[in-house]
Parts: sequence; C-alpha cells; structure tokens
Amino acid sequence: MTQLSFYLRQLLNKMWFLPAAFSAFAMLTIGLAFYVARWAPDELPLTISQQAIQSVLEILATSLLTVSVFALSTLVSALSSASAATSPRAVALIIGDRGAQTSISVFIGAFLFSILAILGLSAGIYSSAGRMLLFSVTLAVVAVVIAALIRWIAQISNIGRVGHTISRVEEATAAALQLLEKHPLFDGHPLEGAPVGQPVRADKLGHVQHFDAARLQKLAEKHELRIAVTARPGTYVSPLRPLMHVEGHLEDELAAELVDAFVIGDQRSFESDPRFGFIVLAEIADRALSPAVNDPGTAISVIGTVTRLLVHWQPGKTEGDVVYDRLSILALAPQDLLEDAFRPIGRDGAATIEVVVRLLVSLEVISTVNQHLRPAALAVARDAAGRARKALSAPADLETLEGAAKFAELAAGVTDISGVEARP
Repeated sequence: MTQLSFYLRQLLNKMWFLPAAFSAFAMLTIGLAFYVARWAPDELPLTISQQAIQSVLEILATSLLTVSVFALSTLVSALSSASAATSPRAVALIIGDRGAQTSISVFIGAFLFSILAILGLSAGIYSSAGRMLLFSVTLAVVAVVIAALIRWIAQISNIGRVGHTISRVEEATAAALQLLEKHPLFDGHPLEGAPVGQPVRADKLGHVQHFDAARLQKLAEKHELRIAVTARPGTYVSPLRPLMHVEGHLEDELAAELVDAFVIGDQRSFESDPRFGFIVLAEIADRALSPAVNDPGTAISVIGTVTRLLVHWQPGKTEGDVVYDRLSILALAPQDLLEDAFRPIGRDGAATIEVVVRLLVSLEVISTVNQHLRPAALAVARDAAGRARKALSAPADLETLEGAAKFAELAAGVTDISGVEARP
C-alpha cells in the first residue's frame, strides 16, 4: 500500500467525508436538473405545478432537519456508550462504520437537496420540463430517504452495544491478519540479527501507522543504500527507538526523505497492525472484568473471538519472492500476538475460575490446531495458570485449574502437577 492510498483510506473513514460527498452530489443534481431540462421539448404531455413540487420539498426539508439532528445525537450517544462500556480505542471503528455514515449522509444530502430545490423554484429558474425532471428526482430522493430511515432504525439497535463493538474490532483485526499473512515482511527480506548501518530517527514521538516500502526502495536504488526497517506499524518511535538503519552514504536531506516515507501519529491504527486489534479486544475484556462491571461473560466472548482469529491464522512465509530487494524488515513474533491478546485477561481474570478455564481451553485449541503458534500458546498458558494459582484459594477451583492447565505442564515435561497425577 502506498502512502497516498493510506491517506485516502484514512480520509474515507472520516465521519464528515460521506456527508460532504452526498451534499456535493445533491448540489450537482440540482444543477443537472436545470441544464438537462434545456434539451427537453417545451410542451410535455404531463406537467406539474411549482406549488405541488414545493410542498413536497418543504415537507422533506422540515422533516429531514429533525431526522438528521436525531441521527447525529443517537450516534454521539452510541459512541459515548461504546467508549464507556468497551474501549475508547474502538470508537474509531464505529465512526468509520460505512452503514451508519451512509444513512446520516443520505439524511443530510437530501435536506440540502430540498433547500436548494426550494430556492431554485422560488427564483423561477425551472421551466415546465425542468419542474417535471426535478419532481422525478424528488420522488427518487424520497425513496432513498425511506430506505435509509428503515436501515437506520435497524442500525441504532446495534451501534454502541458491546457485542457490535467486539464484532467491529474482530473484522478490523481479521483484515490486518490477512494482510500480514500475504505480506509478512512487506515484500522485503527478513531482518536477521542485529541491524547494521546508521540509525535514522523520526523527528517526533508517536506510533508508526504506515510506511511506504516502494518509496523506500526507490530511494535506496537511487542512492545505493541498504535499509533495515526496525519499526513495523504499531511501533512507538522515539530518540531511543530508530525507524531504520541505513547502510551507505547518508546526508541529512536524504535522511529526511526516508523519514517522510513513514506515517507517524499519536494513536495506533488497525490497518497493518493486528497487535493493536488484539490489544483493544483485551481492553474490552479487562473492562468487563473490573469490579464496577463484573461481567465475565463478555471476557469469555472476547476469548472466543481471539481464538477464532488465531486458530487458523498462518504466519506468512519469510522467504520467497522479494519485491523490494534493498529492504530488510523486522518480522512480527507470534509470541507478541498471544501476549497482547491473552496476558491482560489472564492477569485481570486470574481470580475468576470460569474465565481462567475458558482461557486455558482456548490456548489448548490454538496449540493443537496451529503448530506455528504452539510454543507461544504454551508459554502464555503457563503464565496464566501461574497467575491463577496465586489468585484462587478455593480447593475446588484449584482442582479445576490443574485439570485445565495440565496440557501446558505436560508439554513442558512435567508429569506431576501439585499432586495431581498426569495422564500420559
């Protein structure tokens, strides 16, 4: 993905973009109705009076203003609810929900269409053919508004709910995992060992949201460089954490061009950063496990979501066709994914046996089905079991824990777990 395409995708997810696009389309429609009517015959078999069209447009303008305000206030309430009940980091996904944006955009665009059409009729710029064409467009707008209203009624029952937010985060994380599976090293060489060359640092603090590998390759070819990218998307860069190491003659101006290939922001982005998706899912589970909420069922639901994402995910090959032969990219460690997803839940849910058992069962499934993640899953399972042993006190809970954790201990070569005989 180039830097331009990244910025375009970010623009499309802005809450204001679709309403602005629909408003522009509404203004274009009004102008087309005026100019296209000039090619129509003066005498039509069917005509409609200006008053009849204006009455319909006034009804639309009056009602859609109220509907637009109601829809926006509902969305704001849903965003506030999602932030309080799940995680503030998940709000960006709800704002970028294409369905909600489309409905609100239809309401605002239709309202602007009505206002402009009323002004045009009042100014007398439309002929008989123009009024007929405008009336036909108005009927189409009414049909679109009705469909959008029905769709919005179905959407407001889900927006802001915990389950809907978890689904949105799951979709974003799955997309990032698919991208990672296809391009694990962004089509470069794997970075093996410590990077060599002169470190290049960003001029500001923040998280790497994206970097343009094609742009780095062009600069490397032009100036005979070898670049080792050490800051994948999601990495927090600072004077202590360089973006890359460069072999070759490097001047300040060239270093600035290399840094410009990176997009650095205050917040992490879900695109190209699956770890961020798992972190947000873990935050939702942690919020549910807090004493103020006390909802272990949501934490168990999050564990199931993480399991679905990881059980069939295969890390992409780090060897094969290399498009950018002058770039070496630091690979993503599977251990990081599992720790981001499960360690916070294992820590905050250690005193709840239902959560601990579901966590260990999920890790057992992952370690059995996905051999690439088996070592990491076993390590996280042992960590979660160790935390639970310190947090639980009831003998029945401890016995249940040892039964669920037996698979991880056996994998480490342990044949006896706290007096419980292990099966071969």
